[in-house]
This record gives sequence, C-alpha cells and structure tokens, in this order.
Amino acid sequence: MKLGYAIVEAFRSMRRVPLMTTVAVGTIALSLMVFGLFLVVTYNVREALQEVKARVDVEAYLDDGVEGEALLFLRAEIAVIPGVESVRFISKDQARERFAAQYGDTLLALLSENPLPASLLITLVEDQRTGSGAEAVAQRVIPMDGIDEVVWGRSWADRLDRLILALTALSILIGLVVSLASVFVISNTVKLTVWARRDAIEIMKLVGATDGFVKLPFFIEGTLQGAAGSGFALLILYGIYGWVLPNLAGLVFLPSGVSGAIMIMGAALGGIGSQVSIKQFLEV
Repeated sequence: MKLGYAIVEAFRSMRRVPLMTTVAVGTIALSLMVFGLFLVVTYNVREALQEVKARVDVEAYLDDGVEGEALLFLRAEIAVIPGVESVRFISKDQARERFAAQYGDTLLALLSENPLPASLLITLVEDQRTGSGAEAVAQRVIPMDGIDEVVWGRSWADRLDRLILALTALSILIGLVVSLASVFVISNTVKLTVWARRDAIEIMKLVGATDGFVKLPFFIEGTLQGAAGSGFALLILYGIYGWVLPNLAGLVFLPSGVSGAIMIMGAALGGIGSQVSIKQFLEV
C-alpha cells in the first residue's frame, strides 16, 4: 500500500509541474548524452590503442653464425623470461621480405649480399605490453651470448600508456561533472514540488508520518526523471552513432553493459537529487 501510494503521488507531482519536469529530464538527457558521447569516443580510441599495444614487442638481432643448437638454446632461454609469451625466429631472407614490404626492394637489389641480420621476435604477454615491460625483458636478453642488438618501442609504448591513462582520467572527471550537474538540476526541480506541498508535509509529520513515508514519493519521482533522462540520452547517442557510422568504418557503440550502467547512473542521480532537496523540509 505504501509503495503504491508513493508511485501515484510521484506521477501526480510530476503532472503538477510539467515544465520543470521536462526541463529536468531534458537537462539530464543532455548531460548524460555529452558524457555518453565522450565514452563512445574514449571506448573506440582505447580499443584502437589496445590493438596497437598488442604489437609492442622486443626484437633481438642475432650475431652471424648463430644457428642449430645454439639458436634453439637461445630461444628456449628467452622463452622462460617472465613476461614473454612467444619467441619467433626470423631468418635473413624473412627479414629481407619484411623490409621490402615496408620500404620496397630497390635499395636491397643494389647490394650483392643481404645485409639484414636474422632475429628473434619476442612477443610479450598482454599485461607486459608497456614501455617498462618491454624494457625489463630487453634488459634480460641483451647480455645473452649470440645477441648483437636488442630493440623495442619504449618511447611510443610509454606514450600509449600515458594517453590511455589521460583518457581514463578525463572520463572520470566528465562523469563527476555530469553527476553533480544532474543532482543539482533534479534537486531544484523536486524542491519546487516539495515547496508547493510543504504544508501537507508538515501536517503529515505532525500526525506521525515517518521520514521514509514522506520521502518515498519524491525519491520515486527523482528516480523516474533520472531514468527518463538517461533513456533519452542513449536514444540520442544511438541516433548520432547511426549518422556517423557510414563515415567512420570500424566505429562501435557502447557495450550493452555500459549502456545499462548509464541508465542506472541516471536513475541513481535522480534519486539522490530528490533526497537532497527534501531533507530541509523534514526538520519539523
């Protein structure tokens, strides 16, 4: 009975101030749409960066004459280094093919012999595909017998790590700003409703109504406004995604879990905002 009464009162309250309810829902939708748009961009950039990071590896160039058992021993020695996923041998001929695929075969065709060394391409486990992870493996390989030189993309791997960290921090910052703005808007919208019913609230308190009984309709009202706002935000986002998709191949929308989290976030912010607004009126 209590919940049914609260739901009915919540809808009545929203009908009393339709303009403010519309403003609240619209503002929340706009705020969460901006937040969601940034999440879409961040998610796609992070996915692209993760694909690039998957190519963070270490390449060890071999001394001439390293072959047979010496090569097998060297590969086995590197394979047991913590952080190493696999070790692939690249022969001199394969090295020439790789060079020709990237830069063309014109320069090498002028030479009588292939100057490129054989190498071992060391693939790292996923959580080690960072500048520091690649360097740690490289430092273990450098002093080994048969190794001429070891190279790894330390500088750009470090830049990737910093970029991913910056995107994550910016997402959190925007989320906090949107949360505060939504709580403020809903709080003030519900406050108007509470103000219009302040006499009824005081009477209910005087006759023994509990704080929970008084607050529940307003909590439901704020939660409904927040949920409606987040729903509209996702619809707008999906519309923008469908419009942009033909021009950006490979762009993906937010995973269903993230979309659900935005819905929950909107509803939660609505509920919090409503409780912030009514607190002062319960001090009877």
